[in-house]
Amino acid sequence: MRVSTAGQAVDGYGLPTQSATADGGTPAAGHRIVHVVTDGDEMGGKTGKSTIDERDGLMEAMEWIVDRRADGVLVPHLDRLARELTVQEAVLAYTWALGGRVFTADHGEHLEGDDPMRTAMRQMRRVFHQLDRGLICKRLRDGGATKGEQGGYANGAPA
Repeated sequence: MRVSTAGQAVDGYGLPTQSATADGGTPAAGHRIVHVVTDGDEMGGKTGKSTIDERDGLMEAMEWIVDRRADGVLVPHLDRLARELTVQEAVLAYTWALGGRVFTADHGEHLEGDDPMRTAMRQMRRVFHQLDRGLICKRLRDGGATKGEQGGYANGAPA
């Protein structure tokens, strides 16, 4: 599981919500969670742009796969694995290279090279999620700049 910001941990799609999402499909799919790791907590988050080696929790999960204590990883949604398409694909490839499997609560198992169309659709979903995130960030930056130009307080909460 991963939270991007301290605020998300408390107010948004925080760790308890992600855990409930992941746990929801586990017994029905015949899986058992053997270990839970997180990147980020209520004190701070870990951006989805972070590479594999910058995420202690993800590296720990990979160690469990290497040591054969776990067969794979389960994440609530692929954006919790990584937000950016290139990072996400790298994490998937790395997990598969270690002999691990990747599951999401919303789509089940993501198989390595099983179907070019399925791979393309997974990647297209990521492209549009990444676009949406970029558009939200741009709107916030533009709105802050306009507010600042009009004499308002534009960045964060006033002191």
